[in-house]
This record gives sequence, structure tokens and C-alpha cells, in this order.
Amino acid sequence: MKTANNPSSPPVKARPRRRRRPGRFIVRVALLILLLLVAWSGIRGAARAVAWHFLLTRQVDTGTLEDNLPLEVYIAREEKVLTAPVTGTLTPVIPEGERVPVGATIANLLPVAAGTNPVAIKAPYPGQISYEVDGLEANLQPATLGNISYQDLKRLIALARPVTARGQVKEGEPVVRLVNNLDPLRLYVPLENWPAGWKVGQEVTLKVPGDNDEVRARIIRLQDEGNQRAAVMEVATWDNSWLLPRQMAVVAVLRRYQGIILPASALDVGPGGEKGVYVLGASSFKWQPVTIVGQVGDQVAVRGLEAGAEVVLRPRLARWLMN
Repeated sequence: MKTANNPSSPPVKARPRRRRRPGRFIVRVALLILLLLVAWSGIRGAARAVAWHFLLTRQVDTGTLEDNLPLEVYIAREEKVLTAPVTGTLTPVIPEGERVPVGATIANLLPVAAGTNPVAIKAPYPGQISYEVDGLEANLQPATLGNISYQDLKRLIALARPVTARGQVKEGEPVVRLVNNLDPLRLYVPLENWPAGWKVGQEVTLKVPGDNDEVRARIIRLQDEGNQRAAVMEVATWDNSWLLPRQMAVVAVLRRYQGIILPASALDVGPGGEKGVYVLGASSFKWQPVTIVGQVGDQVAVRGLEAGAEVVLRPRLARWLMN
């Protein structure tokens, strides 16, 4: 019996492997790197735009910084109270605060007695006029200020009772105060510690807050009172703001610095270790070294800048933008 001949199927030939072209891989990597660079450039550009937005600047100008010390001063004047020689009606002739020569008529007093001529109140010496008296004129004199304790001085000042003479006055009542403006004021200045550099004979600038005027006070004595210290000063020339008060808040100018004024936070350290600022130009920054004249609080006075320059207030951002 014949069997069918089933020949086996021919063997399948394996496909030859394609050789990968290295150029395609390199192209893909290059495209990826390019995309990353473009993305980074966009991110960096956006970051720079944000940084420019937050980059604060200020136009600077010349000025003066003052290192001030707040003080409370107690005042004594060479002064004399003139009293009414008779009972009558007071009529001022010289206005409050005016200066008069010796013998000048300060005020007239019309006695109550009928037919009596007015009595002139004259200046016994040259001085400055005030119609306000407080009862301390005889007790608080320049010669005694500084010879009593600070606590006793405060108690004495608390006894002051300012009264202004006007209209009807009685014989013997105070009517006018004549301050000898040719003699200096005497100031008692309580201190926790003596400021650095203060010594007898030195002149100190004093200013009244809110007032543009200032006076020069000469230190005549520095005294250690145990629980505190004090300075006694003399003021040779003063204005009317010193005529009435026994106690006054002032500031002593310890130091003055003149230059271009800017925030200390605007300063940065340059490549060579020098201090400087970044100045904004038409389209970019430039580094400008400066010399610090002095600092008070968070402000500095510098040299090396032009008035009107636009100074960057956030130097770290400026430094990053320049890199």
C-alpha cells in the first residue's frame, strides 16, 4: 500500500537586521537639547522680566544726616520780677518778648486814686520783657542751677504757677519779668551717660523739635551724681522759644554727615571688596563704588554719586540681572 509523500515546507529565511544609522540618534538628541535650551531661555527670560518688575529704584539727592540725642533740659535765667508800686490798671507799653534798654518804660500803671498821674514801670537794666511770672524767679537762678540735686530740681519745677499780669493789679503784685539777655541762659541736662567726646568747654548744638532754629550751648561742668550724670551748659544767644519754659525737650546734635543720602540696604560689595551701588542707566545697570561718610539708623551719606542718580534698592537682583 502506497502512502502519500508529504514533503516538509521549506525553511523560512531570517530577515537580515537593519543597521541603525547613528546620525538619527544624534539628531534626536540635538533636537532635545535645542528644545531644552529654548525652554530654559524662555524660563530665564520670564524670570528676568519678573526680576525687572520687582527692581525698585530711587532718585537720590544731597542732604545731611544727623545723629541726635533726645534731652530734657532745665532752664535758669538771670531775671528780675518788677512789682506794682501802687494799685491800679496795668497798660503794657512794650510787647511780650521785646528787648528794651535800661530806663525804658515797660508799662504804665494808672492808680485807682482819682486825679493821680500814671506811674511808669521802667527797666532797671537792659533785658527782654515777659508779662508771665511763675514764682520761681528768685529760687531758680543760673548761679544755683546744678548745685541742687536732680530730684530737688524736679520738685521745685513742679511748684511753678505761671500767671500773666493784666488789667487791675494790686500794689506789690508781680507785673512784669525782665530777663537779662546779656547774660547766658544756664541749662541743667540730666544724662544716663556722658556722650562720647563731651568735655568741659565743648560747644554742643541744641535743637527744639519742630523748630528749624538751633542754639550753641557750651559745657561748663560735667558732674557725676552717683545714680546718674549731668551736664551744666550755657547758651549765650537764644530766641523767644527759650523765654518762658523752665523745662524743655530738645535734641543734641552729636554728629552730622553730608553727602548723597540713600538707604543702607542699597549698598553692595563689589568685585574688589569695595562698597558701592548699582545705578540704573538708559537700558542697563552700572556698578558705582562709593565712599561712606557716615550712617544714622538705616540711612547712609556717601560720596561718589551724582545727585539725581537712579539707585537700585535691591542690589542682589541687580547683580543677578547683570550676570
